[in-house]
Amino acid sequence: MSAESDASEGGLRLLTVLEALCGYAAGGAANSELAKAAQTSAPNITRAMRTLTAKGWARKSEDGRFFPTPQFTRLTFAVLDDFARAEQQLHDLKRSMTGR
Repeated sequence: MSAESDASEGGLRLLTVLEALCGYAAGGAANSELAKAAQTSAPNITRAMRTLTAKGWARKSEDGRFFPTPQFTRLTFAVLDDFARAEQQLHDLKRSMTGR
């Protein structure tokens, strides 16, 4: 069984919507824009955005556009921080083995 067939359809759809939303970080996106970008229906976008908003990863502006939140975008920095730690560990190991 492949990993994709093992994943839930709704979960994959949600992640596709989240990925599409990230492409609209500056100006936000309407339901219809997200539906087109994620290649899904408006009702699916509504459900996904309800979930992402409840999680705190998206917000809806007064004019009805959706944006990723700082809470979500901080995940990117957490990944970068982890790579920086790994890079430092590798540098320290190299220095301990080579004396440089």
